Amino acid sequence: MVRIPLAQSARVSPESVHPPLRSRAATGTVEVTLVLRHGSPLPTVAQLCADPPRRPLTHDEFEAKYGTDPKHLKTVRTFAKKQGLSVVSEHRARGYVVLQGTPAAMGKAFGVDLRRYTHGPSSYLTHTKPVALPRALHGVAEWVLGLDTRPLVTHNAAALPVPREVAKQAGVRSYTAPQVANLYRYPRNQGEGQCVGIIELAGGYKPEDLAQYLKSVGVERTAPVVNVGPNKAGLDVASNAEVTMDVELVASVCPGARVVVYNAGSKDYSLRDYHRVLAEAISDRENLPSVLTTSWSFYEGSLIQQGEEVAFERLFIEAALLGITVCAASGDLGSQVPVNGHSPTGAITVAATSYPAASALVLGCGGTTLEALGEVLHHERVWNRLGEAMSMGALGNTSTAAGASSGGVSSMNALPLYQEGIGVPDLVTSSWKNGAFSVSRGTGRGVPDVAANADLHTGYQIVFKGQQGVAAGTSAAAPMWAGLIVRLNEALGARVGFLHPQLYKLVSEGAPVVRRITQGGNGAYFASHETLWNACTGLGTPDGEALLAGLRKLQRRKH
Repeated sequence: MVRIPLAQSARVSPESVHPPLRSRAATGTVEVTLVLRHGSPLPTVAQLCADPPRRPLTHDEFEAKYGTDPKHLKTVRTFAKKQGLSVVSEHRARGYVVLQGTPAAMGKAFGVDLRRYTHGPSSYLTHTKPVALPRALHGVAEWVLGLDTRPLVTHNAAALPVPREVAKQAGVRSYTAPQVANLYRYPRNQGEGQCVGIIELAGGYKPEDLAQYLKSVGVERTAPVVNVGPNKAGLDVASNAEVTMDVELVASVCPGARVVVYNAGSKDYSLRDYHRVLAEAISDRENLPSVLTTSWSFYEGSLIQQGEEVAFERLFIEAALLGITVCAASGDLGSQVPVNGHSPTGAITVAATSYPAASALVLGCGGTTLEALGEVLHHERVWNRLGEAMSMGALGNTSTAAGASSGGVSSMNALPLYQEGIGVPDLVTSSWKNGAFSVSRGTGRGVPDVAANADLHTGYQIVFKGQQGVAAGTSAAAPMWAGLIVRLNEALGARVGFLHPQLYKLVSEGAPVVRRITQGGNGAYFASHETLWNACTGLGTPDGEALLAGLRKLQRRKH
């Protein structure tokens, strides 16, 4: 069989990732997502940045223009039958097919040496040979997800929630999400007629916790909270806490909006599961979310292949065309991100950016420390507690209250047009080759775009496992921005969609739509008065009413 290697699909040997590893022959059933070519070429990220969509497409319009050629779907079916694989599902509009088969059949079909590796409690499939497609799929398929199920995706959480009384005794100040929304002057509507989607990879929330929380903050919802996928509070306390905080913050900030929790129910935290749940949310014709928020990410580094990010970028291009704004947490480790750098010790710490916040089509959300005097926002600075960690009893475990707003310059995504001249620094990359250390410079997408309160020391009140608690992180900043955008959509009577070009334009023109953060840093980068943007908090935190006025002004210019 003649094979075509997938572009940039060199696979990192798992032995270098988590030694010591045990491996054995893979057994059972393997399920993969075959990412197919669209019927017509999608606009590129650069094209969208230069010429943003003038109006959102409907799902029917998107499928008619970009849906996969039925001939290609037939080719995949024929290929699957010859290889002894079964077609689980076809998604013409989304441009992918799910295939299932034995490890041996999958290995033969895509030219890989599938084995199951075990590291401690983790068990996953991966391969050391690059993926190759048979010539029959050349020009039909672009990528295969699922041949590597390593747990590469994580949630951005520097600490577990802490009991509110313990936090209070430790001098921690906390706010309700509606209080923070008021401090940021969110428009006074409730998000009626809108839908916001929350992306989760695993874990679950308890409806009784949500009900208790809403009652405690005095919010009465007029729209439902809907679960798509499992809502199971598993053994992983951190994942359950992540889901609980996301849902409670969004549900209380926009009580008139339908809230849909899309949960992958992932067992292995793989890239395929993340891709699957994002695709499901973006193409949801029933709930039609206009805003999505995610606090799950993977750091750009030696383990993520360019082609894997390209598969995700396709989804975010689709979101932009459909008028869906995607908000993502920038990360909670400041600039101290350990990645495999092939150094003599096997690791190196770099200022790696977090994806999907690093996508030029996703609103990256960093974090601040917020201080208020009564109903007035008094002061904000970059959130950074890495040098002053504090241990407190957590709701479910011991917790260390530390962390900082992650940000930096993407090594895999180009500097977008809207960020030119805004103060994004050069990308500095370091590497080891043949025992020698080298440094190079370049340009890249700056992360984050914006920020919101994220410090546990000025955290958000939540209810978790029936107890009053305090939680925070850029995992809170992303849903807070999602809640704001839902309110903006209602007030404008239109989806803001791919917001970046408008937001950066307003800031460049001097419109007071954000509060610039000029104090603090995250390790490698610092805020200052000298630039409009920084790699800790982006353009700053929102002034909701001013942003609404600015967007209305741009709306009038279009007409």
